[in-house]
Amino acid sequence: MVISKESQGFLENLTVYLYSSGKREEEIREIVGELEDHLHEAEKHGKRVDDIIGMTPKEYMEQLANEMPFDLKGWLKYLLMIFIGVLAYIVMGDAIRGNLKYSFIECIGYPCVFLFSLLLMAMVLKYTSSRKVSSWKERILCMGVFFIIPMALFLALKFFGRYYNTPIVYIGKMGSIVAIVLSILVFIGLAIWSKEWDSIIIPAIIFLPEIFLEQTTFDKSTKATLSIFLTMSGMGLYVFILFKRNKIQDVD
Repeated sequence: MVISKESQGFLENLTVYLYSSGKREEEIREIVGELEDHLHEAEKHGKRVDDIIGMTPKEYMEQLANEMPFDLKGWLKYLLMIFIGVLAYIVMGDAIRGNLKYSFIECIGYPCVFLFSLLLMAMVLKYTSSRKVSSWKERILCMGVFFIIPMALFLALKFFGRYYNTPIVYIGKMGSIVAIVLSILVFIGLAIWSKEWDSIIIPAIIFLPEIFLEQTTFDKSTKATLSIFLTMSGMGLYVFILFKRNKIQDVD
């Protein structure tokens, strides 16, 4: 079914808005599918999106979201899976560096930062999908909310956990090995659950250079520089491959 670029963009934004509002995936697909049919028929008669929905896209999205029930069970499932994945990244990195110890502040703060970051992400996605936002503004918002703010909060937790003399949980060498194995199993489990390779490829890009460089005789600063370079190069190559693959699929 072929619809205009305007209609396609509206449906994509509507999908993002409803997902970030915590609605059920099945209901979202059903509603978007029906709306796509209506838009396809309306465009044959020269009508646009505004003519079909009878209000602004923002008002329509808000009204539709208010009429749909909140999928608490589904959201709890996704939250749990995402939290386990994030925790696996943190534990894996610390275990590789031989720094598997956590203060009381970190143990309490990680879940709080995680929930706050997800809430902030949902708010930004709802904002950008329901309004006409310039591409540069959208990039800045997403970069800040998805990467800079969570990273800054996690680093702040690390700092306060070390600065204030709170009880610390130490995990020994055997515990580190177990943590690495469990993290790998989590990445594999997430790949099977999501039916995507991202949860295996991305950790490999992040952690394999560090593991490899630990076996070399380079000094710490050289290892750190090479690790960052290899990781950034790997991520850049992976994003490029994804971009080319999606472009080919769009052409097909």
